[in-house]
Amino acid sequence: MEAVADSLINRLARGNPRYFVDLKFKTGNLRLHTGVGERRFLYQTWYGLGALGQVSEIPANDNNSVSNIRLTLTTPNPEILGEVAANDPVGVEVDIWLVVVDEHYRVDGFQLIESGSVAACDSERGALSKVELTVTGESQRWQQARLHQRWNDATQKALYPGDEFFKEQVAANSTILPDTQPGRRIGGRNVKNQSH
Repeated sequence: MEAVADSLINRLARGNPRYFVDLKFKTGNLRLHTGVGERRFLYQTWYGLGALGQVSEIPANDNNSVSNIRLTLTTPNPEILGEVAANDPVGVEVDIWLVVVDEHYRVDGFQLIESGSVAACDSERGALSKVELTVTGESQRWQQARLHQRWNDATQKALYPGDEFFKEQVAANSTILPDTQPGRRIGGRNVKNQSH
């Protein structure tokens, strides 16, 4: 999570904060905000959820670890659950903006505070259906184990099929290459000049 800029903190005291959330689905972006009505922001139209949408608190601490962020949509329309099922949101990239609007609901200041991806999706069916997306930020992604941590010929070819990097590296190490400094060599061994 990004630290909130001082200039935005000053505006928060005078204005109304809103979260603007950009969900980047394969079928297109879904842009929502926690206010009401349609808003133009960053040259795009964002749709207000009002009391139906909620963004959990976004806690952060000094060691740059962030808890998951929960985006919740409550709706009386059961078709939305079908849309969520059809467009599996897990893995979808998400940007969350903190936006301050003035008394006339014009954007007064904004900052991207989190950029991450949807890690989980839960839904509840009922008179009021609920969809909850769990978003993990970049810091959470950095803490995950890497798929290929050891670098050898097998892992290189798994990532880049047909790549012969390690074959070329072995060939380069067995060849004596001239250095820019006279009398020194790079790679290989100069058996004639070795002394023990």
